[in-house]
Amino acid sequence: MPDTTDTDVLVVGAGVLGTSLAHHLLLRDAGRIVVLEARTPAAATSGAGAGFVGLWAAGYADFFTDTDLQLERYGIDFYRRLAERNPDIECRTNGNLYLATTEPGWSKWVAPVLGHPLAPTGTRELTPRQVGAITGGVVSPGAVVGGALHPGGIQISAGRATRALADSVRRMGGEIRENTPATGLIMSDGAVVGALTDAGPIRARRVVLACGAWSDQLLRPLGHRLPLLRVVATRVVSPPSGVPDTMPTVMVPDLYGLWLRAHRSGLTWGNGDGYSPAYELDDAVGSESRPHYPELVDRLRERLLPGLRELVPAHDLRIDRWLQGIPCMTPDRRFIAGAVPDVPGLYVLGGDNEAGVTHGPGLGRLMAELVVDVDTTWLDASPYRPDRFAPDRFPTERDVADAMPARR
Repeated sequence: MPDTTDTDVLVVGAGVLGTSLAHHLLLRDAGRIVVLEARTPAAATSGAGAGFVGLWAAGYADFFTDTDLQLERYGIDFYRRLAERNPDIECRTNGNLYLATTEPGWSKWVAPVLGHPLAPTGTRELTPRQVGAITGGVVSPGAVVGGALHPGGIQISAGRATRALADSVRRMGGEIRENTPATGLIMSDGAVVGALTDAGPIRARRVVLACGAWSDQLLRPLGHRLPLLRVVATRVVSPPSGVPDTMPTVMVPDLYGLWLRAHRSGLTWGNGDGYSPAYELDDAVGSESRPHYPELVDRLRERLLPGLRELVPAHDLRIDRWLQGIPCMTPDRRFIAGAVPDVPGLYVLGGDNEAGVTHGPGLGRLMAELVVDVDTTWLDASPYRPDRFAPDRFPTERDVADAMPARR
């Protein structure tokens, strides 16, 4: 019988997860690989990411484990190799600097980083004066009680790295069909055998959904949904002001999760004041590739800027421009990677938990092994199985939010 499939694996979504998966499938000689993208690679959440990559499982995010740490280490090494061929992704090994502005903040957030059993070699405590020196004078020593430095963390341009992965997929013989959204899945005898698009059907032996906030739109007609909380996340970019590009990524958990890093002589920054669950907005965040909620920027300006000016008194913090993406959280803050229960031929890769750029290369490798070999010998994939959640356990996104563990 002649082969009627158009491709061996069809990946839906050309963000960092989808392009990484396609890249690793091609490395494993998985056959013909096609990626469907509603717009262009990195046009959605991946391109809005701040691009700091770190060992979050080593003391900062205690819902991550040593398994996630393996993904994080793989991601750092992967991006360094990617940058050798694509220097424009701006990969810098500046480290991650965790700061406290109060003694309670030190005890709750920074001391656990210093004392964590998985802390990388070279982790060290910094005095306020050393914090000022290592940030090139950006952070005022008088505004902090001290810090902890993870030396191996990197910074990249998330959008450029994702596009570099897409270029790699094409060079390796894969195909990325831009401006071709998947409008539905093709079923045959209870199995998924392809996807529908406005340009016509595409038949495939296996289909992987790696389309983030849009995954449930394709799963819903099959009677499935992922327990995902869609969150609008805001990233602000300030004008150039002489910020050195050697500055570590700065994390200040006791300022509602503040982060800031150098961005082309200026700063890019944000915190929880610029975030909001979809259900607190108009719930239309999935209708466009990038959401647009200026009220979240106004809230950042009102609530965060006064404290941020104390931390960074000598540099321009005006909001020159801003971007928003839609990271998706899960009830246990673990990723989702594996076969969709009771639907042969269908897989899902998602639940980035706002750490998709860091873990994307590793998750792409893990998912490629699951698709090709059904199992993986690299690391334990069971924490990421889609069927770990009972089907009706989290009927709404608010239920997902209520179940999520707090950081310490």
